[in-house]
Amino acid sequence: MRLFLDEAGNTGGIIDKNEKLNYGTQRHFCLAAVLAHDMQSEQLLRQKYAAFKNRFASEKELKGNSLFAKENNDALEYFLNNIIDDIHFSICLYDKKFYLASLLLFAILGERAREQFLVEYYSLVSDLSQEKDELFATFCKLTKRATKASVHDLFEYLKTYSYQHIPPAGNGLVFAVSEIQNKGLEEIFVSDFLKFGSYSNQKFANLINLNALSELLEVIEIEHNCDTRKIDIVHDNISGIDKMLSEELKHFEVAVKFIDSQAEELIQLADNVASIFCKIINTIVRCWDTKTEWSLENEWILTQSARFLQKIGTQNIKFTVPIQSWALAFCVKDMFAPKCSKEMRNNLFFNSEYQHWCQVIIQNIAESDFSRHAACFDELYSSGGGEP
Repeated sequence: MRLFLDEAGNTGGIIDKNEKLNYGTQRHFCLAAVLAHDMQSEQLLRQKYAAFKNRFASEKELKGNSLFAKENNDALEYFLNNIIDDIHFSICLYDKKFYLASLLLFAILGERAREQFLVEYYSLVSDLSQEKDELFATFCKLTKRATKASVHDLFEYLKTYSYQHIPPAGNGLVFAVSEIQNKGLEEIFVSDFLKFGSYSNQKFANLINLNALSELLEVIEIEHNCDTRKIDIVHDNISGIDKMLSEELKHFEVAVKFIDSQAEELIQLADNVASIFCKIINTIVRCWDTKTEWSLENEWILTQSARFLQKIGTQNIKFTVPIQSWALAFCVKDMFAPKCSKEMRNNLFFNSEYQHWCQVIIQNIAESDFSRHAACFDELYSSGGGEP
């Protein structure tokens, strides 16, 4: 097997030089892999993609963001009908605020809380990720070079912050912080905060790229019963951080070759998939945030989003996003499918569909085994990273 990977929504470190969240309109990060199971499979993928490019973009690299647009409907139709399937693609999707929320909760509540109260933990992360950017920027600022004083300031901030999406009675974060302070345990969290989101190269912190890559490789290894240490992994160049990623992955004996996408068409295909799906999830969240999900102006893009989700198979997508966004994606897949009458696209039918998928997702979380991922997490952040 050979893997060809590219990403979309990469805005670098989540915090910019002004200590604000650095994602603009790109809240989501997507890493896509093209899976060539053998030489015959790889040759067929190359032939199909070459035929697509010859027809629609013979002299240039066609980017997925422009491909997933109404003015390129013919190219998109061909792409969905002739290239996308549920065999040769795997995706890891991250919500950047959800990532920071999970990092914050994991650092304070610990692995045992997640293991014992998995559904409650994931639900709290989901709700916490809906809070204002200010909360997460403050968390990153005060823990970047953690000291006893900055950890105290963070805990005080978390206790007094005005939460908009978490009821006071159910705020496990505030309860945990209060207990830590009451027991005089603040100081032990200084070293813990230093390692979370840090790497052996101290120039970098809070990069989703490494998490997404390690998780996607883990999923592929489990789903396809292969050893990622023994397969070829080819990734598009990531300016400034590809060397750091290679160094971190050495801890798992995984080798990734970084090359220019212009020299490898299957990386270009991975870019198309990553860019399209990133645009899909951003569009879905935006439509419901702005309450324009049933407007005619969004009908085409949501219909095409449903087609993409059906074709690629949601079982091939690892969602690391709030339960709310996860459920919305499944609702779009069902409610904008050809078999679903347009008369059913309204809040009455949506509410029951949404509740159904929330329950399915919660059940999926309850049955999940995070033990292997937790071991990877510990390995990533205990290998020299985060030392002051």
